[in-house]
Amino acid sequence: MEILTSPDSNNNLSLALGFFDGVHIAHKKILSTAAELAQKNGLKSAVITFKKSPGAIINPSNPAKNINLQTLEDKLSLIEEIGVDFAYVLDFEDFKHLSAKEYLNDVLIKNFAPRFIVTGFNHTFGARCCGNEAGNSDFLYAYQNLGYKYIEIEKMRLNNTLVSSTNVKKFIEHAYIKEANALLGYDFNIKNKVVSGMGLARVLGFKTANLNWPENIVKPPFGVYFGVVEHNGVKYRALLNWGIKPTVKRAISSFEPVLEAHILNFGKEIYGDEIRVFFKLPLREEKKFSNIEELKTQIANDIKKCENYNY
Repeated sequence: MEILTSPDSNNNLSLALGFFDGVHIAHKKILSTAAELAQKNGLKSAVITFKKSPGAIINPSNPAKNINLQTLEDKLSLIEEIGVDFAYVLDFEDFKHLSAKEYLNDVLIKNFAPRFIVTGFNHTFGARCCGNEAGNSDFLYAYQNLGYKYIEIEKMRLNNTLVSSTNVKKFIEHAYIKEANALLGYDFNIKNKVVSGMGLARVLGFKTANLNWPENIVKPPFGVYFGVVEHNGVKYRALLNWGIKPTVKRAISSFEPVLEAHILNFGKEIYGDEIRVFFKLPLREEKKFSNIEELKTQIANDIKKCENYNY
């Protein structure tokens, strides 16, 4: 998949429009529909998305709008797996002033002359002021005389829950990891480099790989989770602890939460290496124990449960 950062007069495309945070199962339907229409009609497919969430730019005072399910890199990787040919990753600041008509005519039609446009049922675009028409499904249906065919992907529900990035985030923030993963169609995960910890492995006897949480990525509650760690393309079962280590943390005001992964049957030194950590299921909340021995006993029990958990 070719990644571009500005429109480039690439004509006769099958276009998918959206921010696609998380690339969940409903997003995949939009993207795969655009890709399939391109294949069936001898065209190329493309997605038009943005570097930063439009919601975060339109509502900068709302910090929740700047929280995503994944990094841009991971989003593009999943889009590529679907089979999209081009990804246009644009700067929303360059387009936020355009009305829906201006965006459709001066950006989409002028640069791409699309044969197909595919969006979700709730996709919107265009500056909403001064009596401008709302850019939505009805709008795109109405202007098909400009030479494209519009396809709207309807609402998708799973177990009576609307499949949406908002609902995935809510599930993760409340530790409903299994439910979030079902909507995503894959296990929620983060990637980062392994950093030095507090040297607790010598005290507790359980070696961990420590990661800082990526900026602006949704966080689950502090607690212990069953998970998987991928290192150099190989996946290992792991017990995860996300939190502040209340039993042993040092009394410093700058202490930050950290994700610790105890990788089962793994003895390699991987400081500085990049790993991906997948969340499978919550085991228990993080808690402060009376002493180190009590904590060690609990960790040993957690590891045993992790070994016996049916992944």
